[in-house]
Amino acid sequence: MSQKFKELEKQKYISLTTFYKRGKGVATPVNFATENDKIYVNTSAKSWKVKRIKDNPRAKIAPCTIRGKILGESMDVSVRILSESEESKAKEVLDLKFNKGFGKIMSGMFNLFQKLRFWKEPDQRVFLEITQV
Repeated sequence: MSQKFKELEKQKYISLTTFYKRGKGVATPVNFATENDKIYVNTSAKSWKVKRIKDNPRAKIAPCTIRGKILGESMDVSVRILSESEESKAKEVLDLKFNKGFGKIMSGMFNLFQKLRFWKEPDQRVFLEITQV
């Protein structure tokens, strides 16, 4: 694993900056998990960051707080949306980090609220794979 990705393992959030076709960047704090030289993120399929990634896989990441305050250096990365057949590895890595202790309780509550939102169609999720360029 690269040294920069290894340093991120201690963090809870990264700021993921994705770019419009014309070059303007938009930063979003996201939960993540790392394995080897890859970072995995789970997000809404309808989010604007997914739409930007489809147009432009170039991005930047930096450690941050839950509110997006940058805590360290940013680095250039490439982001891709995983196909359904590739999602199992990302789910496994994210579960190892977040589905233990309090994280398991929060994950269970999130899943319950997703199921209770009967007035709205369930939020489809996608997994992102981030690699250094």
